[in-house]
Amino acid sequence: MTRSLPGIEELENPNPELASLVYSRDGKLLHKYFMKNRTYVPLKSISEYLPKALIATEDLAFYDHWGFDVRRFILAMGENMLKGRDRWHGASTITQQLAKNLFLTQERTVDRKIKEFFTSIELEKTYTKEEILALYLNTVYFGSGAYGVEAAAWTYFNKPASTLNLQESATLIAVLKSPRAYDPSRNPESSINRRNLILSLMAKEGVITETEAEKARKSKLILDYTPVTNHGKAPYFTEYIRQTLKPISKQHDINVYKDGLVIYTSLDSRMQRYAQEAVKEHLAWVQERFDKSWRWPAKLKDQIIRESPRYRELTEKGRSKDQAMKELKADAPWLKKLLYDKTRVQAAFVIIEPSTGEILAWVGGNDFTPEEYQYQFDHVWQARRQPGSTFKPFVYAAAIDKGIPANFEILDQPLVLKTGNDVWIPQNADQKSGGLTPLRKALSNSINQVTVRLLHEFLSPSEVIRYAKKMGITSKLEPNMSIALGTSEVSPLELASAFGTFANNGVWVEPTSITSIEDKFHHKVIEYDPVKRTALDSTTNYVVVSMLQDVIKRGTGIAVPSRYGIKLEAGGKTGTTQNLKDAWFVGFTPQIVGAVWTGFDDERIAFTSMSYGQGARAALPIWAKFMQKCIADTTIGIENRYFHMPENVIAVPVSRSTNRPAQLYTDDVYVEYFTPKGFKKYQSELATPSEEQLMPASDNTYESPGWQEDRY
Repeated sequence: MTRSLPGIEELENPNPELASLVYSRDGKLLHKYFMKNRTYVPLKSISEYLPKALIATEDLAFYDHWGFDVRRFILAMGENMLKGRDRWHGASTITQQLAKNLFLTQERTVDRKIKEFFTSIELEKTYTKEEILALYLNTVYFGSGAYGVEAAAWTYFNKPASTLNLQESATLIAVLKSPRAYDPSRNPESSINRRNLILSLMAKEGVITETEAEKARKSKLILDYTPVTNHGKAPYFTEYIRQTLKPISKQHDINVYKDGLVIYTSLDSRMQRYAQEAVKEHLAWVQERFDKSWRWPAKLKDQIIRESPRYRELTEKGRSKDQAMKELKADAPWLKKLLYDKTRVQAAFVIIEPSTGEILAWVGGNDFTPEEYQYQFDHVWQARRQPGSTFKPFVYAAAIDKGIPANFEILDQPLVLKTGNDVWIPQNADQKSGGLTPLRKALSNSINQVTVRLLHEFLSPSEVIRYAKKMGITSKLEPNMSIALGTSEVSPLELASAFGTFANNGVWVEPTSITSIEDKFHHKVIEYDPVKRTALDSTTNYVVVSMLQDVIKRGTGIAVPSRYGIKLEAGGKTGTTQNLKDAWFVGFTPQIVGAVWTGFDDERIAFTSMSYGQGARAALPIWAKFMQKCIADTTIGIENRYFHMPENVIAVPVSRSTNRPAQLYTDDVYVEYFTPKGFKKYQSELATPSEEQLMPASDNTYESPGWQEDRY
């Protein structure tokens, strides 16, 4: 029997399973990962009332015995024999209970009791009384999945154990007698009665006054119940953290569910709240307009039914296809729920600090509250959708870097592209065309025909892909002409990362979610340094940023300053894909960059009208509402900052009507920015205007799918 007792090393180093804690950059607890929801805290971090209540209730002679209370044991055994109980009451001290919790089983046998006796004596020889109290309060089960007093304090009162008042402390100690019977969230009346008994015992022992006890007994039971089933303040983000930790755990031999790690993340809890609010507010507006206008096509409805598990189950049981279809259509509640789920507008919204790559806010779908979230599909990093016009800046960045000036004019006319027997004629969203158009205007107004001609005449798809990859796009991009209009799928996280390069003077920084990890002893296990690289020449970058600022000032993103009153220096790009399947907006300042996507999980379902379903209406307002909230919260520190302008950027007053240098004082004049190579080309164009620019493009051929994107 003694050989099965814990050894000295095990006694000196008890290793209870501890939950790992996930914190935001501003110190808020976001989530816990655990097998048992337990967080160790020292006695000094536990309210003084808790050990007093524990001793008054469980072990009055705690400071006088050596692990076993002989007098109490004899009295208890005598009472058991006199009353002839079927289940005898023990006389376990706090130390004996700790021995059982740490090293022994819960079985009621003589052998276990003897082991408990010897183990408790060894514990008393190994630890001080204060250390025993701390170990006990950190290991005992408080119900509702909470192990240890810190987890219990957060579960029942949503606060740390150090801040528990007298009545809250007594309520937790009350739970120990029977976690089910005295659970304050399930049995408040029983909990209060047990709490009041403990308060009376504390007053009887003189650890509190009778006045204090009476006041506490009269107090109401006030809970802020946050059970372990709650997925925390940022459920999509903390699930992403969990996935990120999988390879790290293997590499460093750590167990995120048992080792009590402290995981510090990049998330800002204030921004996260504002991001969730912005998504929730605007999706309700979009959903309302979609619901009013959507009509299910009969063929699509039948197809959705045939794809359901219930249809498959019926056919497998012997129903004919027609019988199964008829039966399911007759089940109105089931059919309504099926179609309802398919037509919920989804969203992705991610905010990154471009200078550090740190992810500040993350909303992965339309399940906004921790109670709703159940490890849903995360649209921020798991979804890949066509970015539409939000991809165009990479085309323009490649052109500017090659020496094409931002005011270079290209004909806004259809271009016929052939591949085999297929013909692709990309067109503008409004089906209209124009004359020579400066690249700056083409980008700010998202003109498809100019963008495709720019790629066709001066670049190649592989060049554009190279720039996009350097700037942070990691998904596979198809090397065809339609890439100019964003036909290759990417994730919102990639797009935010890539636009972060524009906001960060041409330097790409890898998105970071975890900043450091500590073990339970607060020793650093991992500390992250951001991966970064120069992805775009800073002069080129500034010219492109000035073009993306025009999107906000006078282009498709004009609602940012005009409707939402945001006057910060900002750039951005809207995007809407074919048939209104996806709506995008990516906005950025020198401090933060945010990517928004809205749409549907099933790509056969799409927005029904440009009046609410384009990027400027379905996505941009989420970014704008978020920015409004952040600006209003002065603790966040969002302020107006200027984008860095390299010394070799050349600024020239140019007339919008003639595209030639002009006097700065006329209403027609704006300041155009050039790279040195771009300025040389502009000078050469002024000296010898190119006749080729005035001629319609020839019937060029290039491999490209039949697809077009609207200008938004």
